[in-house]
Amino acid sequence: MLFIQAFPLSFSIFWRLALVSPVLLIGLTLYAFVGLLVGFLIGLLFPALSFILTFLIMASSSVLPTLIGTRMGFQAKGVRPGIRVWGLFVPAVIYGAVEGVSVTLILVLVAGVSVVLISPDILRQNEVTDLVYQYADTTWAFAVPLALISVFLSICSIRASLLVPITSASIGRDPDGLHYTPFRHFRASFGPLFALTIFSYVGMLILHAGLIIVFVLTGYAETLQADLMEFNSMTDGSAVIRPIWSLIVLFIIYMLIGTWAFSLQCAGGVLGYLRLREESPKLSELLQSNQKQRSQPDSQADPRMSAEDLRALRKSREFGSR
Repeated sequence: MLFIQAFPLSFSIFWRLALVSPVLLIGLTLYAFVGLLVGFLIGLLFPALSFILTFLIMASSSVLPTLIGTRMGFQAKGVRPGIRVWGLFVPAVIYGAVEGVSVTLILVLVAGVSVVLISPDILRQNEVTDLVYQYADTTWAFAVPLALISVFLSICSIRASLLVPITSASIGRDPDGLHYTPFRHFRASFGPLFALTIFSYVGMLILHAGLIIVFVLTGYAETLQADLMEFNSMTDGSAVIRPIWSLIVLFIIYMLIGTWAFSLQCAGGVLGYLRLREESPKLSELLQSNQKQRSQPDSQADPRMSAEDLRALRKSREFGSR
């Protein structure tokens, strides 16, 4: 159900993101430029710290659009955020670092296994092409696409696991109304969010490939090739700089396709958050129940006995002892 509901919400997020995408693109460019400049200056004294800072900036740049997109999803649902946009940078750094480190570890693991299994054969071959021909008709021909699919699914799994925590960070509140807690509800609604993440990336690739096929069938690819050659001439100074509208339109189309893919992921995160909010008790209800418990007397406490009851109890004990 969440998978299907995400599509109409994704279009509500899409047109909002499309409107602010020029500002967002400029902001991310400036953010990366300033961060890299600061990292370079720090690297003059502490090279290792410069590498860490550069890694965090690049990683957080991939999470910031998701944080902004989920805020727009809440806006479409009429939910007001509890923090300002400036409060998104710290969660972006945190979740970006987690995603970046996780993806790096996965790639290193796959590359390490490949090197261990294939490197002895590479050393025995005169050319790399000999090795390719050698394994073309063996089971290794299926190992490469299988490894790529495993890496892709692992990356989608990481993003799907973090979507609800990222969504909580975008408005500064957990689904139960309490203050945002990092990594709370990790892997919430994992199944539908995992399917949505896969569909968003695969759908983006299919749309990109379909666009190229349309250009080839319509003969527009030759025009684009000529425009690309002119663009190369502009870069080396051999041609007059002018706007090439075909390339600009193509860039805008590709940007819009990528924006829709992010919008679908953001829609899934918002719906997963709202599902948890419906299932969790509200903060106001928790506060009211605590106040009622404090105001009510302890029903289990023994009532005080009167003097007559004490005398009757004492006499009964004396009679029992006889």
